[in-house]
Amino acid sequence: MATTLEPTASATKSTGLATNRNKSQFWRNTAPVDVATDKQWTLWSRHLSKRRTPKPLIELCRASESPLRWGLAAEGITAQAAELLAVVDRLKSGAKGISRFDAGKAGKSLSVWLKGTRALPQSIGFALECLAVAQLLPAVADEVSEEVWWKLADELWQVAQSAADWGIDSELPPEQGLAQQLLVGELPLTLAYLLPEIRPLYKLRENAREALAEGIVELTNGQGQVRGPYLSVLRPLLACWTRCRALGQQLKKGSWNRKAQDQFEWTVTQSLCLSTANGSPLLGQPNDASWTPEFLASLLEQGGDRTDISAANAIFGKKLTRLITGKENDRIPETSDNCEWAGVATMRTQWQRTAPAVAIDYSSPDLKLEVWSGSERLFGGVWDWNTAVDGKLLEPVGTWEECCWFSDDDADYLELSIELSAGARLERQIMLARDELFLLLADNIHDSGGGEVSHRMRLPLEPGVEFQPEEETREGLLTAGKKVARVLPLALPEWRVDPRVGELTVDKGHLQLEQQRSGNHLACPLFIDLKRSRSAKPCTWRQLTVAQDLEIQPHDVAVGYRAQCGKDQWLIYRSLAAKANRTLLGQNLSSECMIGRFLAPSGEVDELLEIEG
Repeated sequence: MATTLEPTASATKSTGLATNRNKSQFWRNTAPVDVATDKQWTLWSRHLSKRRTPKPLIELCRASESPLRWGLAAEGITAQAAELLAVVDRLKSGAKGISRFDAGKAGKSLSVWLKGTRALPQSIGFALECLAVAQLLPAVADEVSEEVWWKLADELWQVAQSAADWGIDSELPPEQGLAQQLLVGELPLTLAYLLPEIRPLYKLRENAREALAEGIVELTNGQGQVRGPYLSVLRPLLACWTRCRALGQQLKKGSWNRKAQDQFEWTVTQSLCLSTANGSPLLGQPNDASWTPEFLASLLEQGGDRTDISAANAIFGKKLTRLITGKENDRIPETSDNCEWAGVATMRTQWQRTAPAVAIDYSSPDLKLEVWSGSERLFGGVWDWNTAVDGKLLEPVGTWEECCWFSDDDADYLELSIELSAGARLERQIMLARDELFLLLADNIHDSGGGEVSHRMRLPLEPGVEFQPEEETREGLLTAGKKVARVLPLALPEWRVDPRVGELTVDKGHLQLEQQRSGNHLACPLFIDLKRSRSAKPCTWRQLTVAQDLEIQPHDVAVGYRAQCGKDQWLIYRSLAAKANRTLLGQNLSSECMIGRFLAPSGEVDELLEIEG
């Protein structure tokens, strides 16, 4: 017996789609002639149940479950959307539609969905519900009443019409930006694709194309990078655009213009850069959804190229890449990227599962840092700090600005600055050495006024990662059941018997470096050795004497350090005051910053990075 839905009070109001279906221009020539002329519901419902095209989205994307789930964690889907999606998962192509049992479930779910008065929607949950209902409409036409079917179609048409003027820009809150693309772009495109026989629905495709093209261009920087706040919805956005691209392949003129397609392809590449080896998103939340084999394969099919396929196969395991069918390329995308507009930087030594990766979101004063060593996440969260001069706390009075970005075969380097109260400034250095496999993190306080400067920086340790300090010296190991990395506080005395300057400790799940010294400037560097084979070997470091015009310079003018792990040694120099011609460890330097490999016993330095300033 067919399942019949009774219209609810809110569903009885008449809307344009239902009341106009008997007019001559309502049906397109793709509709069966008898339906268009006789207007018989039984013929229309029978047509929908027997037609073999258009295919359901789940089949179009060759998915085993609804692609509407892609990029979303289970807890991010409303209960009602989850119920509707469970039925969508059972959709089959061809004449069989869905089973009577599933049709009954769909009928009950759709009846609940019709209840209540709906204002202009702006939520992700409601958008998913609308998309799920749209997917179900063709499949349940012969299982529900004529009145209810048209009221469901009316409701979706009304939503698409009401949301059409909802514009997009990168300043929208991320959740609203995603909802806009789902409701103003994907929903009308879906209706035009699934019900092309109905002229008012088919006409929705033009506005949908414009909304999707505008969204892709407005939300990215010209090379596919979204702004920092939008990282929280990047995967669901990509899922939306991937589904729309698949739908557009079946429609004349596609889903957007060439400019938008270029940006979509760039965003696919960026999304790989912003992925960990296990498929989770860099700079994401603990419960964020990882790639699934179906989502990843469809993403690369719709917007990737052979270089993206090469990168995906290199960074992900076979479990994730097993459905990718495209060919690889000898070339691969750049491993690192930075954009000041987006406030996002990524650093990766190479496209390999075991390679270190660093991601920085500096789009807000609460800078976020994530550091991976292969499959181990070492740090993840806000890189916190606290600065005081003579006991008076300094507050940020601006946002992070990019001072320098540099990337080559030796290293990736990002330097940022933020203005502080009382005219002071915090500069932050982040350098990932590719072949040398170390990470340098440094906070430098400038123009403090010359009092007693106290600075504390805190790096959030991943749960399960522990810092094991040495008993007699101030370095320590980061472990996760095994040795992962070694940490050297370069500005602190190596031996604990020397109580000067500060301490490196663990406090409430954070690796904490504290330093106190008087002066106008203060350097607070941490050297993190990411090469595991060196973690069991002896290490040492020294603060070097810096001279200018044959006079030793104080620590707030310039600093230099020599670090050694096993047989490998490095020289690190930083000018804090105005740069000048200075010497240290036999080297003559006039730059602002120099980091290099120290070659013993010759004393030569193989430069990895030099910033002229």
